[in-house]
This record gives sequence, C-alpha cells and structure tokens, in this order.
Amino acid sequence: MRPSEQVAPLQTLPDEPDTGLLARFALRDEAALATLYDRHSRAAYGVAFYILKDAAQAQDIVHDAFLKVWEKPGLFDPARASFPTFFLTVVRHAAISKLRGGRVHLPLDDAEGLPLPFPDERVSLQAGAEERARAEHIQAALHTLKPVQRETVERAFFRGETREDIAAAMSVPVGTVKSRLKYALDRLRGVLGEEGESL
Repeated sequence: MRPSEQVAPLQTLPDEPDTGLLARFALRDEAALATLYDRHSRAAYGVAFYILKDAAQAQDIVHDAFLKVWEKPGLFDPARASFPTFFLTVVRHAAISKLRGGRVHLPLDDAEGLPLPFPDERVSLQAGAEERARAEHIQAALHTLKPVQRETVERAFFRGETREDIAAAMSVPVGTVKSRLKYALDRLRGVLGEEGESL
C-alpha cells in the first residue's frame, strides 16, 4: 500500500486491548503500533539488554521484533499465549541468536519495498535512559533470588535451554527445575510489580 493510499489512523485508546491494537495493523494504523510499542518496549528492552549487555544491540532487537509483528500480525495467536508472553519470547529468541553469533534477519520493509513506519526511539536520550533503568530493575530483581533459582531462570529465559538441559547441567530432577522456575517467576512478578506482569 502506497503512503497516499494508507487509511487514516483511528483513535487509539490507551487502555485498548493488545488484540484490538493488533487488529488495526491490517489497516496500517500507525497509532496502534505506537501504543503497543509504548506498552511493551521497556520490558522487551530489559530482556534483550540482560542477554546482550549492549544497549544498541538490545534496541535493534526490540525495534526489529516490533517491525516483524507490524508486517505479520498473524504470527501472534491469542489462543496460545498473551501478547506480552509471545512478544518477549520473540525478543528473547532473537537476542539469544544474536548472542550465539547467528544472523538475526527480520524484515524492515513491506511487500512493495517501502520502509515500514516505526518511531526511532534511539534518538531520544530520555527513552534510552528509561530503558537502561528498566534493564537495571530486572537485574536487581534477579539478584533477589537464591543463586540456584537465578541460574535456573537465566538458563531458561536468557540462554534458551530446555528444562531437561537445565536439569542435566545442574544435576537435579526436571521436577526440581520446574519448581524453581515457578517459585522464581512468582517472586520476580512480586518484586517488579506491574512491570513483571508479562513474565
């Protein structure tokens, strides 16, 4: 769709559900994209930064992941998971791939080769500072866990290891890994408050 043919953005309410915002993507509603970005970018950046320890790479991963969803909103299946869970999984896998030296290719233009509309938050020093603060908050929350719980979470969420792999690496039963993850995630949600709802 050419810019001159794009549908004018609809009014987007701050409390509109994620599924409603995603439905507007088919109309190329940039206001819906901006609202979804504002709602979930900080949590996503915190995850990416924790894995990569590099602000620029973490920002790139988050931006590219939003662009991927903007281009193909059908990738999200609300019957399988909430949008925050789905999106953080996309970001985490992309960051792990980057960390392991793999090529992370996410499309940056539409079917006609036109650049996708997307706000470049990297030009905002305030936004960058807020994102770094978010990442530091996540790291601080992780350090409230016992060492074995923190290692379990890091292996599962930031290294992409399966529960079976974690059990073998830590010499414990798979059931113990499941219990540690459940306890750790419940605690992290409590420490992070609203920011931890997407965990």
